[in-house]
Amino acid sequence: MCEVTTYTETQRRNYDPTRTTALRNAFATEAKNRFLELAKVIVTSVYKNDCFGLRKPTLQVHQMTPVNPLRFDFIRDKDKLTEFMKWLQQQVDAGILTVKELEQVGVGVEAVWTNKYLFDSYKRGLIRARYELLSAGYKVPRLEESGGIEALLGLPVHINMLGLIYTRAYSDLQGITNAMDAMISRILAQGLADGDGPALLARKLVAAIKEANLGELGLVDTLGRTIPAMRRAEILARTEVIRAHHMAMMQEYRNWGVLGLKVKAEWKTAGDDRVCQKCADLEGNIYTLDEIEGMIPYHPQCRCIALPIILD
Repeated sequence: MCEVTTYTETQRRNYDPTRTTALRNAFATEAKNRFLELAKVIVTSVYKNDCFGLRKPTLQVHQMTPVNPLRFDFIRDKDKLTEFMKWLQQQVDAGILTVKELEQVGVGVEAVWTNKYLFDSYKRGLIRARYELLSAGYKVPRLEESGGIEALLGLPVHINMLGLIYTRAYSDLQGITNAMDAMISRILAQGLADGDGPALLARKLVAAIKEANLGELGLVDTLGRTIPAMRRAEILARTEVIRAHHMAMMQEYRNWGVLGLKVKAEWKTAGDDRVCQKCADLEGNIYTLDEIEGMIPYHPQCRCIALPIILD
């Protein structure tokens, strides 16, 4: 007879202590879609439009700006590589490292698309921190008694913290695209030298972006890894949501510490079968804010949280 799984057991296995599952999934999905868009425009350019002049061109238009047929049909492979990489950087800047003016926390800031997820996570972290302080027995006012979440987010300390979080995520995303560009450059140079046709060349270039089986094509980065850029971006998205949430909670705990509250934090995991052994070993440990501030996320895609506790 099959064992019946109760609703309570299902909830337990899928418990997320930060309550940011939907946010992490949305962030990771958008990251994935942006890299898929880049992969599609490369296929359109290299294979369908035959921008290197490797066969008769066929034209197809896409949302991004694919390369016109024969645009890079230069005599020298070096010129083909140089012009293609310039075009690729334009596509990355437009679709992945997009920068524009946004209104956030009442202030006009330069923002990439990633900021909206980090802002939402930070906001949730502040709300969660105040709730947990009250639940733990700390004598702090309710959020509405402090002017509400918007007033809290408007404090300089939180604006500055958000700026640091935004900068870190953008820098890491830029690092991913830079590594991807370097790999694509090597693949393109070798493919042109080997006389690859447009179909094979396009497949190799796209593999650097989205395929998990890079090793089958003999493709690895300078460190011998085969993690494609799209997957790295998804991991970044899930990890940075947790980091923003944790930093918001830490800052809120510290703000009350300035007013005399000596906040200690207890390490909590999701408690399900996906918790790694490293995090499981930390379950229930008590730390000062200085100790735990830089510990979460403990590893990429960590889901742990630091909850306030009053020691007897």
